[in-house]
Amino acid sequence: MDDQVTGGCKCGSVRYIGQRSSEEMFRCFCRDCQQLTGSGHSNMVPLCRSGFETQGNYRVFEMVGGSGAPTLSGFCGTCGAPLTRSSKRMAKHIYVHAGSLDDPTLYNPKRFIYAEAAQPWDLGKL
Repeated sequence: MDDQVTGGCKCGSVRYIGQRSSEEMFRCFCRDCQQLTGSGHSNMVPLCRSGFETQGNYRVFEMVGGSGAPTLSGFCGTCGAPLTRSSKRMAKHIYVHAGSLDDPTLYNPKRFIYAEAAQPWDLGKL
C-alpha cells in the first residue's frame, strides 16, 4: 500500500489526505462504532496524525469512549458520512473509515477488536 492515502465523504464536501501509519488496519465491533456508523462495526485505517489534512465541511463530535477517555468522531457536516475516529489516548494516530478511502480496496484488516461486543447478525467471517 502506498504510504499516502486520500479520501472523502459521499457528497464531496470533505476531502482528506494523510500518511499511513505502521499500525495495523482493524475492524472494531465496539458499541460506539456500531452507533456511530449505523452498522455492526467500523473498518479502520490508521494514519499518522502529523500531516493529516482535511478540506471542506469537516465536523467533529467529542464524546467519552468505552475506555472512559475522550474520543473524537469526524464526519461531513453536509451529508453526515463518518470519516475519522481519534482519541487523546492515541494522539499520534487518526483512524479513517475504510469506506471513505478513494481506493477502499486498500483495506486489509489484520486485527479484530471488541469482538465480544459484536452483534450476532454481524459476525460474518472473523
